[in-house]
Formats: sequence, C-alpha cells, structure tokens
Amino acid sequence: MAQSYPPPQPGTPIKRSRGPLVLVLVLVVVLVAAVAGIAVILLTRTNESDKPSEPKPAAADTLEFRKVLKAEPNACTKGPQAANVRCDDEGTRYTLGQVELEGSHVTKVEAAPSTNGALGWYISLTLDSRGAKAFATLTAALAEQVPPKNQLAIVVKDKVVSAPAVSGPISDGQVQISGTFTSTEAKKLAADITG
Repeated sequence: MAQSYPPPQPGTPIKRSRGPLVLVLVLVVVLVAAVAGIAVILLTRTNESDKPSEPKPAAADTLEFRKVLKAEPNACTKGPQAANVRCDDEGTRYTLGQVELEGSHVTKVEAAPSTNGALGWYISLTLDSRGAKAFATLTAALAEQVPPKNQLAIVVKDKVVSAPAVSGPISDGQVQISGTFTSTEAKKLAADITG
C-alpha cells in the first residue's frame, strides 16, 4: 500500500523548493563577476596610455639648446630664414643665440605623469657630467632674465619643439620640462627630442 502524507494543516506554511532561488543567486554572482572583469580590462587598457615613455637617448646630431633672444608669435613666413631664426609649429618666430649645448650630452629622455599632486605630464632629460656643468651655467644666466630672454629653445632639425622659461639654475643634470602637457603631448615632445 502506498504511503500518503497528511495534507498540510491550516496556518502551516507550504514548503517550497529553494532550487530557483539558488539558481538566481548563482546567475547574479556570475553576472557581477563578468561585469567586474570587463571593468578591470577596460581600466587596464585605459591605463596603458598613462605609462611613461621608454627612456631613450637624445638625437645627438639634430638636437640643440639655444638662448631665446626674441620671440614673435604668428611671425613665421615660408621660405628661407636667417641663420639664427627658427620657428615652432604654432608659427612663433624665434631669434636665437648660439648653440649652448648639443644633444650628445643628453643621455636619457622620458615622458612621465606628474607624481607630486600636480596635473599633467612632464618630460625628463638626464645630462652627462659635461652637459650638466654647461647646463648649470646656462640656466643660472637665463633665470636672471625677463621673458622671453629667460627661455631656452630646444631645437630639433632646425625647428623649435619647445621653448620653456627657466625659473632657476639646474645644476644636477636632471631637467624637467613641465606645464599642462597631456600624455600624448609629452610623449610627442619626448619623441621629437629623441629623433
């Protein structure tokens, strides 16, 4: 004879299977894990552009550091320029002094994000001992000047790629060009300097 269970008593809750609830919880956990994995991948790909550039030596034969004697915005013209005149990409015409330091004294160039709480990126240059000594003398003289004569033109292949103002002497051979550079701008400038 088959056994039968007594019918539920009134007021007693009916027992239900927990299988569907467990299945829903498992699906939620899998979905959360998948979304988190996608977020990690996206963050990793985004942070690739935030990595510093690979350090490289400067272009020894095409890089020059020269004092800025005069800067004239929007004054560049097509055609030949005087021997001491160079232009930048924005059309500023610079009248420059003699070559003070050549690229052969720059042993490392790198673009990196600021770490001191400032926004933006900077370009770091490392000079050899002879270059550091010449740069210390040069920047000490430039720091005493008023704009634009406190600027130092960085010339690559007869084009001014940057003309930062010098605010003080740099005597340790560790040069930082800072400003409001984006990652792309800083890496481009570093690439220009390394040739």
